[in-house]
Amino acid sequence: MAIIRGYGLILAAALLSGCTTMADRLQGSITPPPGYGYAIISLTARAFDQDSATAGIHIADSTGAIVANGRASMNVDTVFGEEGMSPTDGRLQLLALPAGHYQLTDAWGNWEEESGWGNQWHSTRQPIHADFDISAGSSVYLGEVFLDLSLRPEVRLSNQQKRDFGHMRRVWKVQDLSSVQIRPLQLPVAEHPATP
Repeated sequence: MAIIRGYGLILAAALLSGCTTMADRLQGSITPPPGYGYAIISLTARAFDQDSATAGIHIADSTGAIVANGRASMNVDTVFGEEGMSPTDGRLQLLALPAGHYQLTDAWGNWEEESGWGNQWHSTRQPIHADFDISAGSSVYLGEVFLDLSLRPEVRLSNQQKRDFGHMRRVWKVQDLSSVQIRPLQLPVAEHPATP
């Protein structure tokens, strides 16, 4: 019986260790581990059935190998923003990357829609190909990746610094963000639609 109780305590400790929050991990400072830098990016989406939607991003290194990814469920993840702001479905990502050159290669989304024959699952992958650099010891805010998963899926990149910095202060409990470099991603010129 003592052996079973011992295993039970080990299992409980293992499960609880996975419950740490971002605030617990950061301890009030946005200082990356030695040799690494932080990429900070928000991932949000909109779909007809918002609760069924999930979205993700892939990040590649200079060799083209996927080295990081982010994921958000519009059913459970929220970016809260500053006090008084309306929350946004999505997740603010904090990705620790070794110093180097990177590319946000694409964003993907999955969602469900009602049809005459029941519900149908849809998915999309939207190329982005936005380059960025990470320096050791630095934190870089890359802005928002927004996936519109309605009639014609598309991706938009934007600067949501006010909302996202508010989230870092309120939820991550990091008050001093003065060292965070602000470099919102932009789609390459070839990705922008032509204007008349």
